[in-house]
Amino acid sequence: MHPYILDLGFFKLPAYGFMAMTGFLAAFFYLRARRERVGVSAESVSDLAFYALLGGLLGGKLLFLATFWDSFGDGAWERLLAALKSVQYGFVFYGGLGGGAAALWYWARGRGIGFAAAADFTAPALALAHGFGRIGCLLAGCCHGSPAQGAPGVVFSDPLCLVEPSLLGMPLHPVQLYEAAGNFLIFAALHLLWERGARRGAGAVAALYVLLYSALRFALEFLRGDDRGGLSAGLSQAQFIALAAAAAAAAWLALRARGRTDGK
Repeated sequence: MHPYILDLGFFKLPAYGFMAMTGFLAAFFYLRARRERVGVSAESVSDLAFYALLGGLLGGKLLFLATFWDSFGDGAWERLLAALKSVQYGFVFYGGLGGGAAALWYWARGRGIGFAAAADFTAPALALAHGFGRIGCLLAGCCHGSPAQGAPGVVFSDPLCLVEPSLLGMPLHPVQLYEAAGNFLIFAALHLLWERGARRGAGAVAALYVLLYSALRFALEFLRGDDRGGLSAGLSQAQFIALAAAAAAAAWLALRARGRTDGK
């Protein structure tokens, strides 16, 4: 595809980094535009963006290292050196989600905001940023699909892209585009839900995000063609996490619904 948006020889602008930053800025300005509804300042939103970015990168990298640790070499020292060299790439979304959630908890606690309400505030922005990030994945060739086998597919031919070399020139399922579209639809649904007053039921918007994204990710994993870190019972690590996350979100939504019913 196009691993570099701009290549001047002496300067290269990576496509993934450009789209990830675009998503980050879109999420940041989205939160700034709605900050008054949760009673926080523009400076406080900037703090949130910094903490979430730091926590997300750290969590995503740690889960990536844990998942692919054995592939970094034979001994612990060799693996550690190889891991340090891979600092600029290799992140797992669910690890980033966990790290970002920890950062959100820290931010909310310092401002006297309940974590569930803070999660509702940020959930639409997360889906928005993730959609742009997956477009970056398509351009870079990472998180690519498996051979399309007759179905419409995208062909990667640039040897600098991150597609497995054996799959270059072969039509692949554009799972990055599927996930980008899914994330944008989730963003629209969460935005409408939050705007229409769901923010009064703290945690509902965030739980719905987890449920919808987990379902999307679970389904799309069957079309992935990159290294998934090993399979167990035919499922990837991400699918097991998606199942657990979806179950927790569904349980939270059920408890919230039961609580509202009992309270009437």
